[in-house]
Amino acid sequence: MMVLLAIAFALLHACLVWLIPGHAIVTSYAFLIAAPLLALVAAMRRAYVTGLALDRGWSLAAASLLLWTLGMISSLRQDLFLANSNEAPGETMLFYVLYGVPVSYAVATVGAATGSLMQRVVDAVLVLALGYLYFELMFSWVDLKGASNATSAQMIAYMFDVENAYLVLTTVIRFLSADTVERRHFFGVLFAFIFSYGVVAAYYNHHVAMDLAKNIGSTYDVIVDVPFLLFAILAMHGPTRLSQTLKPPIGLVRFVSSGSPILLSLAVLGVALLLLPRHFGIGVAGIIVAVLGYGLRSTLSQVHLSETEETLRHDRTMFAEMALRDSLTGVPNRRAFEEALDREWRVAVRGQHVISLLLVDIDIFKQYNDRYGHLAGDACLRQVADVLQHALRRPGDMLARYGGEEFVLILPNTPGAGAQQVATRLCKRVNQLQITHEDSPTGGVTISVGIASMIPQEGTAADDLISAADGALYTAKRNGRNRAELAA
Repeated sequence: MMVLLAIAFALLHACLVWLIPGHAIVTSYAFLIAAPLLALVAAMRRAYVTGLALDRGWSLAAASLLLWTLGMISSLRQDLFLANSNEAPGETMLFYVLYGVPVSYAVATVGAATGSLMQRVVDAVLVLALGYLYFELMFSWVDLKGASNATSAQMIAYMFDVENAYLVLTTVIRFLSADTVERRHFFGVLFAFIFSYGVVAAYYNHHVAMDLAKNIGSTYDVIVDVPFLLFAILAMHGPTRLSQTLKPPIGLVRFVSSGSPILLSLAVLGVALLLLPRHFGIGVAGIIVAVLGYGLRSTLSQVHLSETEETLRHDRTMFAEMALRDSLTGVPNRRAFEEALDREWRVAVRGQHVISLLLVDIDIFKQYNDRYGHLAGDACLRQVADVLQHALRRPGDMLARYGGEEFVLILPNTPGAGAQQVATRLCKRVNQLQITHEDSPTGGVTISVGIASMIPQEGTAADDLISAADGALYTAKRNGRNRAELAA
């Protein structure tokens, strides 16, 4: 349906120019302004759907179309109100050239590794520099009235060719390397528009405007409608099947995403080099801005990369710690305990040092949960874990949650007598909490502790130490709870 409307638009343009030759100029201008406005509306509608942020791209495309429309309005003003028949009025040509600046910014930043706010500021400065250099280059060949001779007008046409070729090349690269359907759609539409516009502009500027029809108001004007109507159709249609199925190599995506911002510096450098023969000082200044912009942006990229790597390292460390920590009590979990015991056991085997293990169980905890509820049970576990943790006095000692209401302590280089003193202190500290437990013989929460000490010998394993402590814990419970027992 939209294709038929576009064809009808172009046919109506041609028919009215042919049928009403006396008003051909006004008629043609009306269509040449309406076509980019239709494309502008399509771009803004797409921007409204996907987001108005510049990194979405559609707002930048709309800005380019607006600049081109202003160029056509300026041309109308020159022809109809100022009676300026010059082929290249400076004001009009400047709008046509500047239309490429927002597109250049989109190519450099949409979906690229734009990084920090400072990097985006550098990009914005480069865009402003690009616009100013275009201004100086344009007015090195023309003045406000227009080109002084045919050679200057031809140079303007060649400048349009170079600009369009650059935009075609960069947009097709971005299309082929886009990593999302939405970005492929955006750059696909942009490439189709700029490619068709570049072909039409080259033909119109070099042949129609120079030889076939020097003034607006001929049927040749209809070809200028085509790129804008194509843009409107593709933008309104949404992502094509190609955009949805194209899967670029991940290496290409990363390379282009990292390198795209450099394109702005290259564009500034290219225009500055063109300016050197005519405005040496401004050309040199443009080269300096391009080099400094590239250098500053590369430095900021490295800083941003370092910050990102540091954040990732911190996150990895945090996640690793979380994987080894019990989420309820905040003490190390069973996995952390097993790793620590394996490490301390190997040290003890090599040095023939004694190692002690304490298994701690909260007495009658199931009944506590049944009477007071699981939230109270969780609070009890946290309080007991906190007391046990603060009762440890040496940095090498380790407390972990073994499972359920059980905790385990590793005491390197601690003989049985010392471990028994620690266990007695733990029982006393938990009693001092005075957590009410009506099902307990003491009326409060208590713990039982099983102790095992061993100098590891060949043929023994850490599991032997755990089994011995578990047996001692069973003995402590059998003997009345709220006590510590040392394994034989």
